[in-house]
Amino acid sequence: MNKHIKKPEDLQTTYDETKSGFLSIAIRKSKEACFYIEKGKAFKKIVSDYNDPNELIKIGNIQDSLCEAAGVSTKARAYLKSKDIELILSEFSEEFLVPAGVNFVDELVSRYLLTLGDALGGRMRNIVGGIASEKLTQHIIATLQVRNYTFSYFDKRASKWLDGVSFRTEISPDVKAIRWVTNNQTRLLYYDLTVPIVKKNIDIVVFNNDDVNIAHTEKFKAFKNNPSNYLILGELKGGIDPAGADEHWKTASTALNRIRDSFSKEKISIFTVFIGAAIEAAMAKEIYNQCISGELTNCANLTKDNQLIEVCDWLVCK
Repeated sequence: MNKHIKKPEDLQTTYDETKSGFLSIAIRKSKEACFYIEKGKAFKKIVSDYNDPNELIKIGNIQDSLCEAAGVSTKARAYLKSKDIELILSEFSEEFLVPAGVNFVDELVSRYLLTLGDALGGRMRNIVGGIASEKLTQHIIATLQVRNYTFSYFDKRASKWLDGVSFRTEISPDVKAIRWVTNNQTRLLYYDLTVPIVKKNIDIVVFNNDDVNIAHTEKFKAFKNNPSNYLILGELKGGIDPAGADEHWKTASTALNRIRDSFSKEKISIFTVFIGAAIEAAMAKEIYNQCISGELTNCANLTKDNQLIEVCDWLVCK
C-alpha cells in the first residue's frame, strides 16, 4: 500500500489537479493542431488555382485530400475502385461545390478542415494515453538513476535495446520496455502487452526476469506464455476528465479481477497495481478498500507526485 495514502480522500483528484490536467491537454492540442492548419492552408492554395470544382477531380495528386473533404475514409479508399472514387467525388462536387459558385473553395476547405479535426481528435485520444505512460516512464527511470541502478530501455522506433545512459526526456514516447537488476534479481517492464494467460492487453507488465530478447518474436512468445515469469500487472488510466473517471475505473477493475483470477487458477501469486489521473470520491473509496484488503497490491494518483514517486520506487525495488 502506498504510504502517502492514509484515507480514500488522499486518492481523489482535486479541482486544481483536474484544471492543470485540462490545461496541459489544451496546450498540447493547440500545438498538434498547427500541422493540420498548415495542411489546410496548403490545400486551399492548390485548389484556389482552379475556377471549376469539377476540374479538381482530374488532378491525381490531390485526390486523397479531396476524398477527405468528401468524407471518404482511408479504409473506404482502399476498398473502392478508382472509377467509383471518381464517381463519388463528382457527385460530391455537384451536390456541394458547384452550388457554392465562386465560393466553392471556401466550401471545400471548410469540409476538409472538418475531416482534419476528426483526425486531430483521434490523435489526441492516443496522445492522452501516451502522456500517462511517458510520465510513468520518466518517474521510473528517475528512480533507477537516483538508486544508481544500471538499466537499459527498448526503443520501439529503433527496435533495439539502448543503454540507460543515453536516455533523454524527449525519448519517453518511444520507450516500450525497461530492464534492470534489483537485489540481484532481473526485472523487465513492458507496456501494453497482450498477456496470453489473461487473453487481454495489459497496460503495465513487470516480469520477474528478462532472460529473453523481446526483439526475438518466437523466443518472447514462449517467454510470455509462461505464467511463472510474471511479477506485477497493472492498469494505467491517463484521462483527466472527471466525467469518464468511473467508467475508466470499472474497465480497469474488471481487467485487474481477470488478472487475479487467471493467475489464481495457475496457483501463481501476482501483484496488481492501479494508477489513474481522474479519481473521484466513490472510486477512491473502492480503490482504497481493495488495497486495505490486499485485493489490490498498490495504487497511485497520476497527478500526485509523491504517490507516483512512491509507486515507481515500489515497482523498481519489488
